[in-house]
Amino acid sequence: MSLFWERPHIRPKHRREIYEDVVDLSQPGASFYIMVTLATVIASYGLLIDSAAVVVGAMLVAPLMGPIFGIALAITAGSKRLLWSSLKSEFLGIALAIGVGVLIGIGPFRIPIGSELLVRTEPTLYDLAIALASGFAGAYALVDTRMSPALPGVAVAVAVLPPLAACGLTISAQRWEMAAGAAMLFIANFLAIQLAAAIVFSLFGMLRVERDRRGEQNEGAAIVQFLQRFGLSITALAVISWFMFQTLIGIVSDRNLDARIERTLSANVRSIVGARLDETRFHRGDERVEVTATVHTPRIIDADQVGDMEAQLEEAIDHEVRLTVRSLVARDMASSGAVYPEEESRPDEETLRDLERLNTATTVMNEHLRDVPGAELLDLHSRPSSNGVRLTALVWAPEAVRPDQVAVIEADLREKLDDEVSLVVRTVPIMAADSSQFIYDEPHESATAERAALLSTAGIVLRGWLQTNASEATVEAITVDALTPEPALTVLIVTPQPFTAEDVAAMQRELRATSGREIDLSVRYELGGLLQPPRG
Repeated sequence: MSLFWERPHIRPKHRREIYEDVVDLSQPGASFYIMVTLATVIASYGLLIDSAAVVVGAMLVAPLMGPIFGIALAITAGSKRLLWSSLKSEFLGIALAIGVGVLIGIGPFRIPIGSELLVRTEPTLYDLAIALASGFAGAYALVDTRMSPALPGVAVAVAVLPPLAACGLTISAQRWEMAAGAAMLFIANFLAIQLAAAIVFSLFGMLRVERDRRGEQNEGAAIVQFLQRFGLSITALAVISWFMFQTLIGIVSDRNLDARIERTLSANVRSIVGARLDETRFHRGDERVEVTATVHTPRIIDADQVGDMEAQLEEAIDHEVRLTVRSLVARDMASSGAVYPEEESRPDEETLRDLERLNTATTVMNEHLRDVPGAELLDLHSRPSSNGVRLTALVWAPEAVRPDQVAVIEADLREKLDDEVSLVVRTVPIMAADSSQFIYDEPHESATAERAALLSTAGIVLRGWLQTNASEATVEAITVDALTPEPALTVLIVTPQPFTAEDVAAMQRELRATSGREIDLSVRYELGGLLQPPRG
């Protein structure tokens, strides 16, 4: 009897041929390391340009799967010589692949992270199942001469080398969490292939088992010996499987959440004539889910509409939500005129009065905002209320428009419109800056010296950090959310590459060290900008 069931019949001569074939695949020679280097170069650039075809080419060239079969066969057959040779080949190959990936990653041209790279930094149980099946298929192709041509296809399926290239690239970018994910994927592939190959080799009678006094193999002893030899690998694979299961659960949860968010927002946006939901993004915070939606619409979606959407989102996902809607105004026109004429113009008396009221109110608002340095009227909406008209103004300014200023504007609007007007001004805080200073900080009467100094220090520190760590990124705006003994700052950065929590923490540490204050920093980034090689 074999280890698990009656093993396939295999001649001793064929066993020797299998052994010699695996030895040939596991030899640490010059050709082995040349092929590892070339395969890593191909895989690294394939990951950087996000090309699946190039990555597949690297899998075909990479020879790292051979030593894994050698390790499995060496432990199965009890060959120390083959084990040492295979371990030497594999681990030197691993170090070489990661090193080549790091060298390519620190090159002068930085390319944003694509899906081919991301998928190899978030391993799941699906990757483990692929590795196990590939290990069985590869080992079976080795022991069955009729199946040997299938080895290249097995090499493509399991993807041993791309995770190592991804690990090197992410190490060079100091993306430690992503590097750890890529390393975990390789280790899982390594262990799964090794165990699967060991089982196949054992089934084909290549397991070295001590015989009893009558010279016969004991099936129970064979199983015990197999578990003793591969117990550490089995335990390590079980631990990694648990982490990969957690990753899979997280991915499924995020996809379900994304689907509910998109479904809810789509239903809301469809109720706005001519509007279309273009994109949704979300981030799970400690207390709430931050959702950003981009909408193509004939008219800007106002704060009240966003509030309604936010409330329905909270009900749909059963969690606190902060929704930001970015309105991209788009006018749809056909040869006969506007596609949505009810949004463009309605030549009735009521609409004409509304338009005249808005025009007058816009003129009044702009006249008063000239007295607020840096202020700009972004949008103005009019709605009937129980006792007159309610105007909602969206203003871009370095500081919030004060209640006394709103009262003056409201009184002037009542006089000019000859109606009971209630005005609400929503200020979007923004700090405009040129290359030397914040433009509207010093002239503003309510800007204290402390606030000005804090903004100036933050600008210098953050620009210096970006120059060193992300030279393509630029600081667009800095705002003070709270001026307390532990102030809170928000910085808007335009960058071609995403920022991580570790990046924000590093900026915050440098800001605190320079200012000597416990500053809380929040970073809001927008993807964009121009990639250029560093100046030499």
